[in-house]
Amino acid sequence: MSTAPRTMPLPERPSPQQLKKRAKDLQRAVRAQSPTALALVARHAPGRAEDPAGFTLDAAQLVIARLYGFPSWPRLREHLAAHPEPSADRPRSGMRTVEDFFRLRTGWADASDLRRCAAAATPAHPDPAQWQPLLTVHRNGVKVIALDSPAGVLFAELTPKRITLSLAVSDVPSGKAVAVCFRSAFGTIAGVVGPDVTGLMVEPVADRRPLGWALVAGGVFVAPNAFQVGPAGLVLRTNGSARGEVVPLTALPPLSAAVVDRPAPAVEAVPAAGTDSVPDLTTVLAAADAPPIVDPEQWRPGVRADLTPTEQLRLARYGRLLVWQRTGGPEEDAEDPFVFDFTPQPGPVRDFAVVGRSISFTRMYYGFHDGAGGTVAVLGLVDDAEVASVTLRRDGMPDLAARIAGRTFLVAGVDLDQLPERGPVTAVLVARDRAGHVCEELPYQEQDFSRRT
Repeated sequence: MSTAPRTMPLPERPSPQQLKKRAKDLQRAVRAQSPTALALVARHAPGRAEDPAGFTLDAAQLVIARLYGFPSWPRLREHLAAHPEPSADRPRSGMRTVEDFFRLRTGWADASDLRRCAAAATPAHPDPAQWQPLLTVHRNGVKVIALDSPAGVLFAELTPKRITLSLAVSDVPSGKAVAVCFRSAFGTIAGVVGPDVTGLMVEPVADRRPLGWALVAGGVFVAPNAFQVGPAGLVLRTNGSARGEVVPLTALPPLSAAVVDRPAPAVEAVPAAGTDSVPDLTTVLAAADAPPIVDPEQWRPGVRADLTPTEQLRLARYGRLLVWQRTGGPEEDAEDPFVFDFTPQPGPVRDFAVVGRSISFTRMYYGFHDGAGGTVAVLGLVDDAEVASVTLRRDGMPDLAARIAGRTFLVAGVDLDQLPERGPVTAVLVARDRAGHVCEELPYQEQDFSRRT
């Protein structure tokens, strides 16, 4: 077992000023005798906190440097000077990274989430006062936090209703590059990796829809809300290798038990025209394969409509998540439900979405024939209770009214594929209240998530 304290990757866009502020925060916390701060110093600079009242800024900077894998504060500053961050106005790559996709934040976790984690700890877990966040990732309403502790790394999966905690694991077993140590009911797969592992793919065995890259950072990997492992186990591919290692189910840890720490009643059926009954919706969501749908009993049924004589669509929402399922179509079978997350997305490549104060929307394609692209539906969330109608207004074409149910809406039409994605605005979504007053107008074009908080 390794005795070296675990380090973490530098935060996004690090600067000497940012890290010096963190050192000052650590100094104040040690002088206030915070158990978490004292534990951090004990791991990275033993003996420096024997006199908390006299803990110096130099000592705090040493701890911060070692936390990020550098032997001293000057070496950390040298690294930052040699690796400046690209200018904000410099052209960015159009490639979407795994860090963007999972909305990675390193060395950070929300304070309320950490309190939930601590409250869920059992005697089998190390003291929560000594936990330090390594990273936080998100996917489809699932949040996963990797936490360092004196006993090793542990993982927490959080949904709005449930929390699932793993036990601590210290290191990758001898002779292994990757060790899976956490699996959840909502498909999260996580574990630890050896120092030579820089990339990892986690896939079902013989599946036509591989998950793709997992997030690797700080000696751990996380694939949030990925898939439920079947009897054949899973496949691990390291560093882009075409040859993967099959890990049988018997060699994997059992599913960690979830705890309902924020009880909420199951959403009741909303008796409105064009909506599903809750038992039917819950059954569909609970049976979703990859990825599993978070908290299926909490979703509110939304619009249900015929797109074509053979294709039907159902919508549902849960907070800022929208799910849709298409049934029928050329093959006359049901697709897996698809979750769309309207919370802000980092990175240069984003999903198409327009987010306003009253409504938010995206799009989907349907009506495929012989592999050719079909038509477009605009679908989204109604976030303002005053909104009573949504209309797609188009230059030189008839307006199209949306169907609204369960705080979701749908606009479907055979000519929506003619709408522009960029350039002059010729199509606008208009939300009105019951008196017909305009609540908001939003252009049908791509918006920059980074401008919204």
